[in-house]
Amino acid sequence: MSLKLEPLSASVLTNMEFGQLMNRHESDLATIASALLTVASYNNYRDQINAKSAIYQAGLTQVQKNEETERIALLDETRDKAVEAFSRALKLYEISDIPAEVEASRIIGIVFKQFKNLAKLNYEAESISIDQLVRDLDEGNYPQYLDTLNMGKYITRMNNANQDFKALFGDRMVVEASTETYNVKVIRKELQDLYNDFTDYVFAMAKTIDAPPLFGVALDLLNTARKYYADMLARRQGVADAKDKPAA
Repeated sequence: MSLKLEPLSASVLTNMEFGQLMNRHESDLATIASALLTVASYNNYRDQINAKSAIYQAGLTQVQKNEETERIALLDETRDKAVEAFSRALKLYEISDIPAEVEASRIIGIVFKQFKNLAKLNYEAESISIDQLVRDLDEGNYPQYLDTLNMGKYITRMNNANQDFKALFGDRMVVEASTETYNVKVIRKELQDLYNDFTDYVFAMAKTIDAPPLFGVALDLLNTARKYYADMLARRQGVADAKDKPAA
């Protein structure tokens, strides 16, 4: 039976899938009996790939963290809407036919005017300003005026939205301060080149006369994972082709 290296277009895999392939290979090859691991060049390849793969995995984590930028923007939009809701509700009472509501609106409005254009402030400045607005309206006689207007729910909405934003934004800042920056595209290219060299090397060695048993075992393990991902890509392509095929 002739040996072969299972064909796989690894470059077509997504970043996450390629990382999973590397993890699968690392786990599979780790099962090889230590008594077989006597070839220095093979071990050197494995060490290089594992080290580069660890950096690549860290880069993928960074990409996932960067995706939080969108979540942060959405939470900021949520709290901006909460502030706008408070503002609109307050203006409605300015034209109320109940004098007590008009007066309460005027007094609360004096406080609120000190916090103009909250939505235009930078993230942290807006966070601090909303915190201060909530604290100010919780002091003195302001709570009773809010009760008159039944506007406590708007304060709660603003405060909750602000706390949710600060929680995610604060975590993100801590992570960025302690996380090294990775260029995933460059790291993947380096890892993929190294991986291709390694698989070609294992395949070539497995075909040599009197090849150490290590290479036959390693080739079988590599091929098992490669076939799994090759089949996955084939199924994906089949689905894409079916969608593009004109209806009869």
